[in-house]
Amino acid sequence: MRGLADHNELFTEMEIDAIGEILNISMGASATSMSTMLDKRVVITTPSVGVQKASDFYFESFEPAVGVEITYTGGLLGTNIMILKESDVQTIVDLLLQREPSDEKFVLDEISNSAICEVMNQMMGSSATALSQLLDRTVNISPPSSFQIESSSNFKKKYYADDSTVVSICFHLTIEGVLESEFISVLSAPLAKELIGSLDNGSDKTETAQPQAQPQAEPQRQPQPEVPTPQPQQDMPYQQPQAQPPLDANRDQGYSSGHKISPTEARYQVQRVDFSEFQPVEPVLSEEQSNNLNLIMSVPLQISVELGRTKKQIKDILTFSPGTIIELDKQAGAMVDIFVNGQPVSRGEVVVVEDCYGVRVSEIISNNELMKIL
Repeated sequence: MRGLADHNELFTEMEIDAIGEILNISMGASATSMSTMLDKRVVITTPSVGVQKASDFYFESFEPAVGVEITYTGGLLGTNIMILKESDVQTIVDLLLQREPSDEKFVLDEISNSAICEVMNQMMGSSATALSQLLDRTVNISPPSSFQIESSSNFKKKYYADDSTVVSICFHLTIEGVLESEFISVLSAPLAKELIGSLDNGSDKTETAQPQAQPQAEPQRQPQPEVPTPQPQQDMPYQQPQAQPPLDANRDQGYSSGHKISPTEARYQVQRVDFSEFQPVEPVLSEEQSNNLNLIMSVPLQISVELGRTKKQIKDILTFSPGTIIELDKQAGAMVDIFVNGQPVSRGEVVVVEDCYGVRVSEIISNNELMKIL
């Protein structure tokens, strides 16, 4: 990985390579998430890192472009701005909404804005998870917001001072059979430094944890050969409690292994506690009750899963058309509600079983409450 431009003295060659590798790992996770959403094989590779003054940062080859702003709110502090070609955004939106490509001029309307923000939300959510594992800390992001970039000069004036340093990472994007293109991830210099520093802190903790364990282990090995000679006289006060009634079998094993009993331990006699055994009481049902129970157990019930809810006015519902996105009251990845005959009984997470959707039950109400509902 090499820089797009001559980098300044803020970053060494090793730090620049580290930035590219960190973003390469996080974007690899994003590609998997994007592939699932678009139902196409997606590959994001070959990051090229550039460090330059904001005034020297150019991306005219991407114009007309669309920017997506992602702010780190936990674990890292700063803003990551993704710059994509407008034509690429149109292709991604068409794939997501399953509509035919059009030659009409792309407009970042409400539907397109929601679609590209959802794609980026899933991508950067996966990226944040990968960063959390890599940096050994929780990384959170705010919901992405997209905007059209009319010109690169106006974009730079809005987000960066002319003398500030920006780090740009250019990625190669491949969507199987549909798209071969590039996009840019732009970080401020402090955010890039924090990424590198977080990675170094994680490695330092791992390295320092090992030497600390060695000095503690050595003193335990050295006194062992000297125990037979000097120790009996010093430990005599501790051996006197042995004349008391013997302790249980587990404590006796301690003497044979060289375990010394402290004065506090010697004052107590440990005995095994005997608990009464209770036989499980099985409910006894009459033949009629058993038949009734079997009859009830064979009653079919309707099970439904609710992904989420929302409220819309009539005028909004009348504008629905193929491709309309309806935002629900639950976030992506949240547990769904499971209903039996219209009554909530449990919650779970959506899974895929072969070619069908399923729900893995995570929470369930008590049997007593369940029987009241049924």
